[in-house]
Amino acid sequence: MVVLTANFIPSMPRLLIVTVPLFFITCGLFFLPRQYDTSQALLVPMPTDKNFTKTSSTFDVSYQEFWAELATALIESDPQCGPLSIDDNGVGSMIDFMPLQPHKEHPDRLVDFTEEDESALFHAHYAMRRAAQHLAPKLPFTKGKTGIVTTANARYMPIFLVSLRMLRRTGCNLPMEVFIDDWSKYDPTVCDTLLPSLNARCVVMSEIYDTVSSAKQPNHFQYKVFAILFSSFQHVLFLDSDAFPAYDPSVLLSTAPYTTHGLVTWPDFWAQTISAHFYHIAAIPEVPSQSRLSTESGQMLLNKDIHRESLLMMVYYNYYGPDYYYILLSQGGPGAGDKETFVQAALAVGLPFYQVRTPPGAIGRHVNGTFKATGITQADAGIDYEYLHPMRSHIHPEAFWQDADLSHPNPAVDKKLNRTHKAPPSPRPVFIHQNNLKLDPAKVLDDERAYEPDGTPHRMWGSKEDMEKMLGYDIERRLWDVVAEEGCREDQGSEKCRKLRNWVGEVFGWMDSIDRPW
Repeated sequence: MVVLTANFIPSMPRLLIVTVPLFFITCGLFFLPRQYDTSQALLVPMPTDKNFTKTSSTFDVSYQEFWAELATALIESDPQCGPLSIDDNGVGSMIDFMPLQPHKEHPDRLVDFTEEDESALFHAHYAMRRAAQHLAPKLPFTKGKTGIVTTANARYMPIFLVSLRMLRRTGCNLPMEVFIDDWSKYDPTVCDTLLPSLNARCVVMSEIYDTVSSAKQPNHFQYKVFAILFSSFQHVLFLDSDAFPAYDPSVLLSTAPYTTHGLVTWPDFWAQTISAHFYHIAAIPEVPSQSRLSTESGQMLLNKDIHRESLLMMVYYNYYGPDYYYILLSQGGPGAGDKETFVQAALAVGLPFYQVRTPPGAIGRHVNGTFKATGITQADAGIDYEYLHPMRSHIHPEAFWQDADLSHPNPAVDKKLNRTHKAPPSPRPVFIHQNNLKLDPAKVLDDERAYEPDGTPHRMWGSKEDMEKMLGYDIERRLWDVVAEEGCREDQGSEKCRKLRNWVGEVFGWMDSIDRPW
């Protein structure tokens, strides 16, 4: 690098000295953004009175015009039949509907479902499919931008803040957009001071959604897909507010299967219970029920450029989810809602998807012979993709490779080869979805799973050795440090903070190697 010093200045033309800096200053002023672009995040935000949320919730004309067209298409594709219903008495037939078993037919528990109903849904679906094809090229997002999207309301904000801190502890600094439904959920301290310091921004969904007064208001499961739709990112990692990674997830967005498929989902414990009628309505080939596990939608990867039409059909399935598609797509498995709308949307438009084949794990511990679960672990999609899971069959009943699979089929030949056979290790977890025990710092210690039966404070996720074997480090130790950090953020002298510190100290001891906020 060449450094100009004061000795060189007299030899330079005075006009050049004046005009060159002026030129760069002028250009800099010209190219500065006039308003906050939600694809950009402040890396080192400073405390300010500025309402970042108002700025990040100002959607430009392209978003407003697109939403107006999409809302019109949704309304015009309203199924002309009554809401669907399920026979609750038939739920017993789902008990034995185990995952990935051959020869299982799709369940059929719809009540009084007529051919006229199916035809009405078929015509409405076709109308939306055509509309999606027309609207896809207009889908607005910031091309090439990568970020994380989530939703949170007042109840889930403390839980989300723990998840966000766990995310940042992995070293991941991807910008995050946190969608809240309206201004009644807005907390200026959280949205305009705390979140910007963690490279995250609140976005008020009603600022764009309510520009079309005729659109039905979203509720519960429906917020997820609208947050993805209205986010500024092309490459999206969606995380539920109670889900977080065990290590930096950024690599998942730059490697297969994301780069090869553009849509990556993770499995649930349950079998699919998608009605065969859905495939007739969508006019696509029926997919065998045992082809994959059902979807656990606490985390998802989506390339909005590749999956423009998929995303619009996801919106359709969720917009009409409570009355129609949640019922068609989840007839018996637990947690009916948006979970099957993502993969089925890609199928409906003929675009690729990859569902991780490593089954989910349950995280928790045994107490008096009973397993006390608190959450779900999900495997690394990249390692899963390379692992090439075997499908269960009569010649290979396991879903994992065994050492014997690497041996020669002829024992005599195998003995002569004298090789050590070692099957590749199964993919390690990357995400933890604390869906069973919510990590609200004000309430988490009220749960019995934080204690032994005699009331003694105790780890919730098993031993330190088990954690280190699974992930390479004691993630529960990190978790409780983060819970205490968030619990003591507002008032270090509060009873809540005192209880958390005492609990952490009694269970884990004081570790000087871990940075603390107090």
